[in-house]
Amino acid sequence: MSSSAKRFLPLLLVVIVLLGHFALRVHRADAVPVFVDEYNHIRRAQAAYDFAYNPMETSHGKLLFYYWIGLFDPQGEGTLLVSRWANALISLLTCAAAGGAAKLLFGRRAVLPAMIFYALVPFAVFFDRTALADPLAGALASLAAWGSLLVVRRPTLRRGLGAGALITLAVLAKLTTAGIIALPVVGALFLSGIHLPRFTRADLSRWIGTLWRRYRRALVAGAVVFGLAWAGVLALTVESAINGENTYLLDTHLVQQEPGTDSLLIEKWGDIRERGDHLISTPLSVILVVLAVVALWRKPRPAIYALAWLLAIWIPNLALADDVQSRYLMAGVGALAALFGGEMVAAGDLLGDLIARGRERASQLRARRWATVGLAAAILVVWAVGFALPFDVKASTDPAALDLPWRDSHDYFNYIYNAWGIRETMAWAEDHGERVGDQVPVVAVLNHCGPVNLYVAPDMAFRCQDRWAFPGSRMPSDITRWTTLSNAAKRWPFVYVVSEYPAIVPPDAPPTDGSLTWDLQYTSDRPHGGLTIALWRVTMKP
Repeated sequence: MSSSAKRFLPLLLVVIVLLGHFALRVHRADAVPVFVDEYNHIRRAQAAYDFAYNPMETSHGKLLFYYWIGLFDPQGEGTLLVSRWANALISLLTCAAAGGAAKLLFGRRAVLPAMIFYALVPFAVFFDRTALADPLAGALASLAAWGSLLVVRRPTLRRGLGAGALITLAVLAKLTTAGIIALPVVGALFLSGIHLPRFTRADLSRWIGTLWRRYRRALVAGAVVFGLAWAGVLALTVESAINGENTYLLDTHLVQQEPGTDSLLIEKWGDIRERGDHLISTPLSVILVVLAVVALWRKPRPAIYALAWLLAIWIPNLALADDVQSRYLMAGVGALAALFGGEMVAAGDLLGDLIARGRERASQLRARRWATVGLAAAILVVWAVGFALPFDVKASTDPAALDLPWRDSHDYFNYIYNAWGIRETMAWAEDHGERVGDQVPVVAVLNHCGPVNLYVAPDMAFRCQDRWAFPGSRMPSDITRWTTLSNAAKRWPFVYVVSEYPAIVPPDAPPTDGSLTWDLQYTSDRPHGGLTIALWRVTMKP
């Protein structure tokens, strides 16, 4: 192979990986119906560039995300698709940054394993296909980790400003990534090449002084960028508070009231293990843990940085969250990918040294290269064929068949926080419903009225009533109190009712008392044993 071909082939492989990565994320990106948090994010994004209110009133610790999605102006029929494609697009940077960081930490051989891992791992594929804040936060955190490594290698003012800007953007995208602020310091301590000769007070003082003289311009520049940006955020927060507006610097909805060490170290270990089993696979999770030990042995300083990057994102989420959700950990998958690339290099070096023991240096280096290639190829091919690709394909073709952690199945499939069943029922009403003039009168009675708005056809005369309009946020079992339905039934000769309350209006036993006649038209069950959504044709009794 010619020298030009040798240079071109790695670039070609990187492009192929990125194209495959993108295809897995954009193909039928709306296959999973909208999740309630996605709808809330999209609604805020639609208003972000109106600049009609203080952004801290709706920040929820994800301020930058609304401006990212809003940049694509998600409106109309393609609202959900455009919003999710925006995250698929930004995830390309996560994949590239994971490979770039792996290269700076472990060498060229780590690049493709890291990128292929991120491109295929279901943990990333599933959430990169959503309109949640975590893919953007993960992309910017990965870029910040890569930028911090550039500072460590050559601490110029420009690189310090760049790393500071990336860290700032990552934290603005999601406040729980704030731990990555420490990465430039961790890199300087472990990767500078300036070693502490002895652990004495005098040597420690000289060592710190040397590091400070080398890195102070870059670190101070980054700190100034971060400080100025957050001074602006705090100023907006104070202004909002002075004006008497509600201020949401951090979404505390799922934050536990009294975080505890026992909860973090014992209970939440099971949460992490469950995510590993379902979204990485049990065998590869075990390999990642075992080879992390090998990486710490063979390449301790780069491995420490990769682990620090991962833990800087995971520990705050594990410590703060009352109920750990997979999406909270997703921003750390870029770090996991870079670590996987490093583990392949460390294990390949170990295996190559065993194979070429006693041979000349050139033979040993050649054995290391081929051992790394062979090991990474074997692990990735078996994992991709046996676990990752079947999951990734189902994510776009048959998402209801996905095997997910309990909490993810609960949130995105079988409970009240998503539009499964609602989407299908609204489509049936549009395709088969009778018209009054050129309109289909539809009333939805749901737990959350927001998500259904993405499935309202232009020719529907649509109204929605949810539980939040009633005391205690509970839908009354007395149907006469469903005033939106009563008013619609009086206005129209008939109205289609989308009901999420089979306990109140059972599909097999519709109400017979009262002033309304209920005629069942269609039902759709949420996946994974979820609630039944029913469509009724309701008329006033004569």
